[in-house]
Amino acid sequence: MYEISLVPDVKSELLKKQKLRNLIFFICLIVAASCGGLILLLLGFIGTQSLEIAAQENEINCRADGSGVGCGSYGTPVLKYPNVNELLTIQSQMKNVGVLNNNKIKFSRVFGLLDVILPDGVKSEDTVLVSELNGDISQNLITFDAIGYARNNIGYHALESFKKSTKLTYFDYGSYMRLNEDGEYEPIPSYCITEYIENGYIYGRYLRYSPGCENDMIVKSNDDNKEQDDSDEDNDEAENNDDDDAEKKQETQQKKIEEVIIRRTYKNAGDREEYKNGNDSMAEGNKEGNTGKYYFESQCLQYDDSGNFDEEATISECSILSEDGLFVANSGWGKGPEDKMVLSFSVNLTLDPRLFLSSSKHMQIIGPSRQNVTDSYIQVRDMFAEKARDVQREES
Repeated sequence: MYEISLVPDVKSELLKKQKLRNLIFFICLIVAASCGGLILLLLGFIGTQSLEIAAQENEINCRADGSGVGCGSYGTPVLKYPNVNELLTIQSQMKNVGVLNNNKIKFSRVFGLLDVILPDGVKSEDTVLVSELNGDISQNLITFDAIGYARNNIGYHALESFKKSTKLTYFDYGSYMRLNEDGEYEPIPSYCITEYIENGYIYGRYLRYSPGCENDMIVKSNDDNKEQDDSDEDNDEAENNDDDDAEKKQETQQKKIEEVIIRRTYKNAGDREEYKNGNDSMAEGNKEGNTGKYYFESQCLQYDDSGNFDEEATISECSILSEDGLFVANSGWGKGPEDKMVLSFSVNLTLDPRLFLSSSKHMQIIGPSRQNVTDSYIQVRDMFAEKARDVQREES
């Protein structure tokens, strides 16, 4: 038997295309249904996660300070425990060591202060001696009873000399700087410096290569290294650098400790820049041969437009007294040492809080006669005496 197809070739091609269209449409329906199911699954996951996060935040609030909802089952909140500070971990406490150290009070500086502001009868005809001294660090206040007399024992000259000297006394502090390998200046740790006075100049004695006094002695944490490395290749380079740093550290530890003398006081801004840049003619051929690598960065000393030292601006910036910080009362005459007639009076001094802070490194107190005392040169001279007797007081 013979079969004859009466469908033209065009009709046959159309039927094939329709079958292909139906297959593609079916596949698209399956993909769409799968995507819809995946979206519903993700929405459910996100919703569950949000509920879990909210529950955890509520638990944190309950355990921390009791500010959450339904906190009865969580017990006493941490922040409501008595003496909670004692429950801190040693790691948290170590983070505060630097802050506590910077806020530490150095009350011993009061003796250097008194050494400068009290007339001693040597550089002037007046003498003022302290008979009783009290301090209130929380108020930056010192109070003392004093006796004063001049060589001719006339009037209130010693008291006026003391008041004028105190109002003209200022302080200075800052950091000794060194040039690092990157060509930038950085502070030298204060414990690496001791100061002394010679021929009217203040010098810092820096013991280079002593333990803890060089960059090589500082080991960076892993976190610091990760922040600097952006790729695996950089991490490998950082590890190599760490190995090099370790070798340098060992080499540094083996180096002989060197004594470097750094001049602190400068005549003017130009003198300071010359010393800093290594062009200081005073340093040639003597122990100051290390200029250009070290200098002192002051936080108080001011210079005018011509580069000359501006004492008035410096006193305004760093006077030892706070505003209206000097009060003298109960002055009158009495008998002092060897039954000599002396002036007896009481003094309240409200001082600048920076004077006693440990963060004010290398403190220097400077009087109007250019007498100065530094942290490394605090002495208790013969500045104390007994109270005057048989005093007839009057308010001044």
